[in-house]
Amino acid sequence: MSLMHIAYTGNQRCVATRAKDDKQVVVDCPMTKGRELGPGEMIAAGLGSCMLISMAGFAERHGLDVDGSNVEVDVRFVGEPQSRISTIDVRVHVPKDFGEQDRARLRKAANACPIKHSFGHETEVSTAFEFGGEPT
Repeated sequence: MSLMHIAYTGNQRCVATRAKDDKQVVVDCPMTKGRELGPGEMIAAGLGSCMLISMAGFAERHGLDVDGSNVEVDVRFVGEPQSRISTIDVRVHVPKDFGEQDRARLRKAANACPIKHSFGHETEVSTAFEFGGEPT
């Protein structure tokens, strides 16, 4: 369980605090303030981090080096007046190249991220991988 306490501090800003250790992050309204991360950016960061952590855990257990890997996540919204996330595009960059079997296993591990599987059917999540500078 990950209990978070979110407090509105005024001027379209919130402070989210993790209950177990009081670690904090400030969240702004991206439309008006935009100095801190917005809620959509937090979703992107959570998804990308989860996918990298899932892939890295597998890699460590199987002696594969994925250090330096990174993810770009583009979250797009649709709808008026109710806005919702419509599409999330994820691009995973792994600086080292691997054989096809290891590539497939690393893709599977990244795609097994529980955050990725938390979006409903209304949200399209697409994932592309690049190993050693080459898209796959």
